[in-house]
Amino acid sequence: MLVVVLLVLVILVIVAGLVIWVRRARSCARIIDAPEGRLETLFHGGIMCKHLLTSGTMVRLEMFDWGVRIRGIAPTRWVVPTWEARYDELAIAELVASPYSRIAVWFRLRGEAGGMGFLSNFNEPIVKVLQAHDVPVNRAITRFKRVDDLYRAAS
Repeated sequence: MLVVVLLVLVILVIVAGLVIWVRRARSCARIIDAPEGRLETLFHGGIMCKHLLTSGTMVRLEMFDWGVRIRGIAPTRWVVPTWEARYDELAIAELVASPYSRIAVWFRLRGEAGGMGFLSNFNEPIVKVLQAHDVPVNRAITRFKRVDDLYRAAS
């Protein structure tokens, strides 16, 4: 009987953890009425926002002729938010890094606090595509301790 109770408790904790993860990840989502467009290039990496940080290659940065889309790869789309922005909505793309992560390209929107980060080893090619679409870029790496610092910097 004790084993059954412990098993049920473990399952409840796992389910609750997944529900909390998905709700927090969804709070970072930003979906616009984006046109189909032509995919220009694709990068794999991680995501960084106020309530979520992943590493590895769970996330895709899709760069279209109209703008950018960050989303999870097929098996992770339900736990990784989709974030989209047109190039003309981006105030700046900055290189940022915490003491414990790779360098990220932080996408900051015009007139909005915060943004979205894409962690990758391919920062230079990403920055070049952004510059080709007239997005201002800051190549100087901004160091931060917590992702919240990036949200406060925008205020």
